[in-house]
Amino acid sequence: MHKFRYFWNRTGAILLFGVCVATLYFYQLGILLLPLYLKHHDGIHGKAALHAAMHAYDPLLAGITIILAVVQITLLYSLYRHQLRKRNPLRIGRKPFHLEELFFLVAMYGLVLLANYAVARFGTPQNQSDVLAEMKILPWTLFFMAGVLAPFIEELIFRGVFMNLFWQKDNRLNNVAAVVCSGLLFGAMHEPHLSVFLLLYSSLGMVLAYTYRRQRDLRYNIGLHMFINFLPAVAGLLRAFLG
Repeated sequence: MHKFRYFWNRTGAILLFGVCVATLYFYQLGILLLPLYLKHHDGIHGKAALHAAMHAYDPLLAGITIILAVVQITLLYSLYRHQLRKRNPLRIGRKPFHLEELFFLVAMYGLVLLANYAVARFGTPQNQSDVLAEMKILPWTLFFMAGVLAPFIEELIFRGVFMNLFWQKDNRLNNVAAVVCSGLLFGAMHEPHLSVFLLLYSSLGMVLAYTYRRQRDLRYNIGLHMFINFLPAVAGLLRAFLG
């Protein structure tokens, strides 16, 4: 009976996490549906004409994206808080901020910069190239998506919900496994091919997972993730308007 209950609980956890991952791009529905709308409703065809039409919708699309993201973040955060109220063996919660936490976050950001520098000689990841290309068409939408919204959604899924469902024991084996698995899942979602860029995104995911596992406070890895994304998003926005 105990084995059956364990199997049922693990199966339910895997299915729940699968649903969360499947809804990862919910806040991007506007970007996915707008080209279809322009083609079928306005009869716009041709890459250049389509991109020009999409650019005109950028402010509206940015607003829609923000609204969808707020809905998604609210639902994910509600699930996350429900999990913590039900069972919280890692004692995750709001921790007081001290100067040493700032030094820790700076050190983690330094690791991310080193990883980016090491991989830069191999070129630009396809995911990043796609974002830069789309930013020329939808600058405000991509700015809010990459620089503000994605860190909240991705951290809730790949750190918050994931580590509440799995790896709840507080020992070295579970801590290492949680960081590695969370990082690999995060990397695979950004770079689904075996490449050096998969290592880059996985290492980024591991840094964020380690931050969460060490601090036991989701605000720290959300803040770190946002800082990692925000500066390139600002640079991309400036290039879109000035370049």
